[in-house]
Amino acid sequence: MSTSPTADAAATDDRGEWKRERYRDGVFSHAVSTERERLRLLESVLDHHTRARFESLGLREGHRVLEVGGGGGSVARWLAGRGARVTVTDLDTSFLDELADDGVRVLRHDVYTEDFPPGSFDFIHARYVVIHLPDPEKALARMAQWLAPGGVLVVEEPSFFPVKDSPHPAYRKVMRAFRENLESAVGTDTEWARALPVPFEGKGLTGIGHDARLQRITGGDDEALWWRLTLEQSRAAVVAAGLASDEDFEAAYAELTDPAFHDLSLAVFTAWGVKDGSA
Repeated sequence: MSTSPTADAAATDDRGEWKRERYRDGVFSHAVSTERERLRLLESVLDHHTRARFESLGLREGHRVLEVGGGGGSVARWLAGRGARVTVTDLDTSFLDELADDGVRVLRHDVYTEDFPPGSFDFIHARYVVIHLPDPEKALARMAQWLAPGGVLVVEEPSFFPVKDSPHPAYRKVMRAFRENLESAVGTDTEWARALPVPFEGKGLTGIGHDARLQRITGGDDEALWWRLTLEQSRAAVVAAGLASDEDFEAAYAELTDPAFHDLSLAVFTAWGVKDGSA
């Protein structure tokens, strides 16, 4: 809780200013030695949902697809393999440059500040990207403008509410600390996705749909390994901020490696809409 109106205003102003360096060079920096493996693990638990969604929404050979925030590149690679004409972007393309060999156009691009011409794409997809931006609805509006009539916008974003009340004490404490640090260090809105699909309204989109699922986690599985790397990359900052101790992290890691550990991870909300031909 803020202690004064001045503190509230300062927090709002900081949230409203996009500081791409906080995301690109911070806890998720490609310079971190474990970041590529962390992204690979995330892909291993999310990609089958993403692929199924593309297929259900009618992805076809020749479609022009923009993959925003391409991460490790697995979605862009799969799209290219399906015959799509793929453009993949990120603030740091060092994990993506090799995709050029697969016919993928790789661009260093900031979805929040840099444009594409209207009507450039038949599909636009963003996953675990929009919540890190200071105004997610602005990002949605920008992406919708880049769609051709009949084009589809698909967004997949996590919400952190399931981990806040975990029955496992060490996991709960460290996850709450990580969430608080992410909100302050990067500016992430860790609960924005809970509002989907409402933010799609008023963006020139029709046929708006959504679904939601809870990611499950078992000690030692890919979800747990992903969380361990994610937490470790933020550990120094979290401890320095006094949000958790090294002992708390070690206790959480013990839970995450125990095969008897079962819990919920993040809730993942997916929303989609079709560009109105008259918009």
